[in-house]
Amino acid sequence: MAQSSDVTNAVKSGLGLRILSALVMAPVAIAAVWFGSPWFGLLIFVFSIAMLWEWMRMCAPVRAIPLTAISGSALALSMYLQSVSPTVTGLLPVLVAAAITTLASGRERVLVLTGTIFVPAAALAVQWMRAWHPDGLLLIMWLFLTVWATDTGAYAFGRAIGGPKLAPRFSPKKTWAGLVGGMICAGLIGGLIVSFSGGTAIVAITLTSAALAIVAQMGDLAESALKRRFGVKDSSNLIPGHGGFLDRADGMLSVLPVAFVIVYFFGLTLH
Repeated sequence: MAQSSDVTNAVKSGLGLRILSALVMAPVAIAAVWFGSPWFGLLIFVFSIAMLWEWMRMCAPVRAIPLTAISGSALALSMYLQSVSPTVTGLLPVLVAAAITTLASGRERVLVLTGTIFVPAAALAVQWMRAWHPDGLLLIMWLFLTVWATDTGAYAFGRAIGGPKLAPRFSPKKTWAGLVGGMICAGLIGGLIVSFSGGTAIVAITLTSAALAIVAQMGDLAESALKRRFGVKDSSNLIPGHGGFLDRADGMLSVLPVAFVIVYFFGLTLH
């Protein structure tokens, strides 16, 4: 009986930490998105540094701090250059740092290169969309809500329906029903946002939101595969009750570069 009580208390304690962390982080993130520069850029930079460290901690643990310092310094310079002028010149520091960290990593060079390109790419993509796109605020809120709706829908449909597993080798809890549920919820959110904002591209945004839900789930699975490769449960314990920043932002990390391509090259707009 005592053992059962201890387990229950532990579960409640973990849930309490998750709720408390969410109550602290969510308002900060929303406020930063709302007020824009410089607060949004600062938030993205802090998140990116944490994710870079978590990535290096798994792929190159002995050299995690210096590799993070190199990549993080380059990201800071790239974000500054982009905030002044949104040209390809801003990518150069990140690319140079990626080459240096890859050569200095010792082992797992492909994975180190992936992290030093992928995390900064997401950071620069979201900063550009917020700062330079005419509908930057609405665009970022759409992406945030789309990813959150994906996670919520995947969890709810997966628990309610169950069924065949999506990728049991990497994430035994994810199901095909969850993937479809995430797509449905993301599509609904996208359609509602366009409707309330007075836009006309309801079908295009609904379908794009559903497609981004797939991208978000792929990012989640990719991070699960990375953790499984190195035998870790969480990317870190930086967020009480939630694990690490990569654990919470893996879907968003994959969605942001894809969304940037769609918005920048195909001219997608919410109006």
